[in-house]
Amino acid sequence: MFYASRLLQKHGVQAVFTNREGGATTDFSLLDEDKLAHNIQLLCNQTHISTPHQVIQVHKAEVLHCSGVGYVHKQEADVLLATERGVALAVRTADCVPILLADKQAGVIAAVHAGWKGTVAQVALKAVQAMCMRGANVEKIVASLGPCIGSCCFAVHADVAQKLDDACQQRVNFYRDGLCFADLALANQGQLLGVGVRPENIETLFHCTACHADPSYYSYRRDKGDTGRQLSMIMLA
Repeated sequence: MFYASRLLQKHGVQAVFTNREGGATTDFSLLDEDKLAHNIQLLCNQTHISTPHQVIQVHKAEVLHCSGVGYVHKQEADVLLATERGVALAVRTADCVPILLADKQAGVIAAVHAGWKGTVAQVALKAVQAMCMRGANVEKIVASLGPCIGSCCFAVHADVAQKLDDACQQRVNFYRDGLCFADLALANQGQLLGVGVRPENIETLFHCTACHADPSYYSYRRDKGDTGRQLSMIMLA
């Protein structure tokens, strides 16, 4: 049902990424808030993470600073940030990149929702900048990128591919059988590296949400929009 980030765990931070193994209890979409609350409670019981803060995700780069008991905010944002121990953050994804960030020494964490539009808006870079404004040291920030659509399945138009290249200052696309494919995770890694996060402090779970079979994932593109959502959570104990 979920994978604990080994890198963040090594640095004393609780962080998990879910998959769809386990049926209806693994769906964390906002369509049914009662069902969402029930599934989150089950996950929190299993992971010993507090009820997380969530937001209305809109594929941009706005930041919301969270404190106290977690709930679903009616505010639009794609970066959640916290500076208190015991405060949990979560983002929902179904092909977009979930990015969990922490500087344990400074006591600053963030959860990031990075679709291709958010990546073009440099959401990962802006999340790190927001953390540093709250006291984090960029060289101490640890980042875990969870399951997302892989370059194997993420076919895009050439103009989108160019925007992604520009957003991370490197080429993240290639052509196969006349189609252009982009590497969304690589684009976000590039932003993290470009803003100063150290290479050894970044991990990526290379599971394509569209085609990985064991475990399987919710995929907006594969399922043509009719699908659930994974949840990615982080907390400083």
